[in-house]
Amino acid sequence: CRALSISHPAPSVPNPKSVTKFGGVSAGPAVLSGTSAGGINAALIAAGKSPREMLQFWKSIADDPPVTASAAFFGSALRTLARLSLEEAARWLGTPQPLRAFLHRVRNHRSLRPGNVLALWVEFLLTARFELVSRFLEGIREPFVVDTAPLRARLVDVFGGERVPNRGVRLALNTVDAHSGRVIRWVTAPAPVTRSADYVVVDAITVDMVLASASIPLLFPPVRVGQHLLWDGGLLVNTPLAPAVALGAEEIVTVLVTEPAEPQPGPFRHFGRAVERTVDSFLENAYNIDRKLLLERNRVTRLQGGPYREVILYEAVRPGRAAFFNAGSYLYFERGILGAMHDAGRRAAGAWLAAGPRVDHLDEPAAELALHVE
Repeated sequence: CRALSISHPAPSVPNPKSVTKFGGVSAGPAVLSGTSAGGINAALIAAGKSPREMLQFWKSIADDPPVTASAAFFGSALRTLARLSLEEAARWLGTPQPLRAFLHRVRNHRSLRPGNVLALWVEFLLTARFELVSRFLEGIREPFVVDTAPLRARLVDVFGGERVPNRGVRLALNTVDAHSGRVIRWVTAPAPVTRSADYVVVDAITVDMVLASASIPLLFPPVRVGQHLLWDGGLLVNTPLAPAVALGAEEIVTVLVTEPAEPQPGPFRHFGRAVERTVDSFLENAYNIDRKLLLERNRVTRLQGGPYREVILYEAVRPGRAAFFNAGSYLYFERGILGAMHDAGRRAAGAWLAAGPRVDHLDEPAAELALHVE
């Protein structure tokens, strides 16, 4: 059977049937594994939603974002900032040590331009008073910035209740236990490996499991499911291949949102690009770890046999380079951007199909492995 493993993309996910119908097979995937926004998409596909209905769901998110900024977060942040400012002012008046430390940093910033003045204070904070950062964070009494209760209500509406209806697809959603840091995988079908503590077999995926899979740490609140307090699975397993294998997949198609590497790498043009590449590096590394483990498992199976079967992993479907895939695109749900992402997903799927599709393998190009020495 064929599986679809979906990463963070929201509307950029291509038609699942279009990327799994090659080889004369027209049915959609039999196994779905997703995390974060990809977990929402996996649940929508499992519930039988069409690509048009899925896009409409994300556009409704754009028209009326279902989140509420936490007044408790910002209120406690302001109170803590005011309290620390008063305490620090009293400290400056009571001892010359803070002033000496401050003047020691002035030599690095002699200009009175606003940027230099701000840089001076930040440098002083980071080098001489960094404990204020910890005290400020500990004074914020809400562990998240925005409440996602409206998003939960939207999910209940789109799924028609608290449970995700299933049209016979084996579904896995991936989350992270906020206290233990352990991956918790919610799956709708038993398999030998699902006896592991990482796997929880359930009769049906619930809305809370979907919400937990997309609850970005610090930005969104963790979600309580049973005894677990859960965060976004993308924190550790951005593109979860293991559940797809555990649920019996024989061929896996992976959908990524990270763009290809720079054709001509050079200095970053701006700070936003550095942030974007940092996030993409984490996501790409998480996928490559799973990918290499699966391909190495295949190699050992071919050489030694044993209880495992070989699983075909195709090269990932990923969008081409585009301006709208930037540092903010993971959370930017403006309607026009969503449409552009959706079109990028369709183009990526078309190019992927036209290319073969190609089977992935461990052999990497020699040019990437060799260090060029002048």
